[in-house]
Amino acid sequence: MPTRYTAEEFWTLPGEKTWELWDGVVQEIPGAGGLASWVGGAAGVFLSLFARTANLGLVTAATGGYIFARDPDTVVSPDAGFIRWQRLPGGVVPKGFAPVPPDLAVEVISPTHPPGHPAAKLVHYRRAGVPLVWWVDPDRRTVAVYRHGELIADLGEGDVLNGGEVMPGFALPVAEIFA
Repeated sequence: MPTRYTAEEFWTLPGEKTWELWDGVVQEIPGAGGLASWVGGAAGVFLSLFARTANLGLVTAATGGYIFARDPDTVVSPDAGFIRWQRLPGGVVPKGFAPVPPDLAVEVISPTHPPGHPAAKLVHYRRAGVPLVWWVDPDRRTVAVYRHGELIADLGEGDVLNGGEVMPGFALPVAEIFA
């Protein structure tokens, strides 16, 4: 039986690997590689510029974790994440994990992901009630858009991503993520 951790115990674990905590069990997430990291970073930059200009909330990079569930604890780190200020206690950037799931998560499919990883991770997003998830596929140059865990669109380079109710007014041509 694997050792189970709380989010607080997980925070203090030593090491420099990228990890997540799924239902109390540590999951090693392999490095994404250059292309996936670059694409995730680009998406995060576009989100951050918009969120800062409109003072909407906090955008995190791939090492920013969010607590999705307690007992057992789940901590997930999307490649880019956004959370509205009003959902953060006191509207303050946390020093540790964000105490609630993000409003928007961007995940980039990587050649290092084990088989079934995206589907398994999507289950955690659905369970946590994350309103908007973008799964970016650099090989196909597409973005699968999920609202509350349901696939609503599979967008290509000629399409435009929008922030919907989560990030009103945000629009980004899919091609810009890959430019």
